[in-house]
Amino acid sequence: MRKNLILMFLGITVVLQLMLGSIAQYTIKKHFLDLGSSYIHESFTALNRNTAITPYQQKMIRGFERNSLKVWNIENNIISYQNSSASLPSDPSKFVLDNKASMYSRQWIDKEDHYLAESFYINETTTVVVGININNHIEFFEAVSTMFFWFTTVMTLLAGLYSVVIVSNGLRPLKRFENYIARIRPGHLDIRIPTQKLPSELEELAIGQNNMLDRLDEGFKRLSDFSSDIAHELRTPLTNLTTQTQVVLSSDRDVAEYRDILGSNLEELERINKTINDTLYLAKAENSLLYKNNEKLKLEDVIDQLIEYHSIAAEDKELEIKMVGTGVLNCDKQMFQRAINNLLSNAVRHSTPFSTIRILIKQEEDQDLTISINNVGDTIPADCLPFIFGRFYRKDKSREHDYGFGAGLGLAITKSIIETYGGTITAESFEGKTKFEMFFPAEKLV
Repeated sequence: MRKNLILMFLGITVVLQLMLGSIAQYTIKKHFLDLGSSYIHESFTALNRNTAITPYQQKMIRGFERNSLKVWNIENNIISYQNSSASLPSDPSKFVLDNKASMYSRQWIDKEDHYLAESFYINETTTVVVGININNHIEFFEAVSTMFFWFTTVMTLLAGLYSVVIVSNGLRPLKRFENYIARIRPGHLDIRIPTQKLPSELEELAIGQNNMLDRLDEGFKRLSDFSSDIAHELRTPLTNLTTQTQVVLSSDRDVAEYRDILGSNLEELERINKTINDTLYLAKAENSLLYKNNEKLKLEDVIDQLIEYHSIAAEDKELEIKMVGTGVLNCDKQMFQRAINNLLSNAVRHSTPFSTIRILIKQEEDQDLTISINNVGDTIPADCLPFIFGRFYRKDKSREHDYGFGAGLGLAITKSIIETYGGTITAESFEGKTKFEMFFPAEKLV
């Protein structure tokens, strides 16, 4: 890149110099040609424009030799008189004019001398050619061309050195940028690119890079935490299975004992299976890999089915589940049921006996949709609220199941499903009153 920039800068400089030099040379050359042509026209006014050159006029013409004027009188396509030994460059008939409005100009070399001449109409048979020696003009022009050549050469060298310095200084921030990037490793994602001394062109790029590193760092931490969490969730049932199996094998047991132990092992295996299935479901939901059989759902009908499903568990705690409002959402029925079921089961589990769980649906025609589930019971600590939708989240690192049973993936799955359909979910908990609220903007409901 550095080499290409230097060559580009140098190439542009050379092209500009050549263009300016060519324009200057053309201007100088045209200026001298105009001067010569003007001088020839002014000198010709001393001649009789109406007749051919006479012997008397020939004496006048000889006087012009002191001013380096060359005159050729052409009659009937033949040179009848000339006042010097200089020869016209070709057949004299090419200089003959048909009328006074016609003009003919020619520049040529004769015996290493440079001449400029123009033709003037006298009558139908006579044309006068007046010329001058332009050796001085040519020598000056060649001197100017030589000067431009050396000027261009020197300026090209200086431009080359200047381009190296400019490009090196200009790429220095990019080199520092590259050095920071090269230091980033999977175990060193905390490195950030300082933006204070970067040029404006790189500042936005550095900010974007730092934001990307923030996301990667967060992703790696989540992956690390997930690995630790899944290992813990699987270790407990596997340890139980191993221990129970070792105990069973340590001595002979009767059939009833074997049946009890196998039943206990089955519970642990079901727990492992549920953890794995929930983890896979969450991974698919977060990466939009779930099959969606979207349909227009009447939310009150779907939620009413879930209320009936949880009615037995609610009756055991003397709970009442009430639903108010109607709404429509275009989504996969099973996914929506799973999201609401997770929230409703948590509400039943953590509600105070003899309390009421309230489900509120708010939606006007073609407007935003809000679904909230409210219950009275355990208060979720404020410092836990920002994290309760995380995978395997627990209040502390002891892995105690403070707010539910299972692997702790229910709220994470609910959040992924809601976000899949462009919605958001929030949680509030204060003085025993807890509310989970889902919001779907109108533009996402189509």
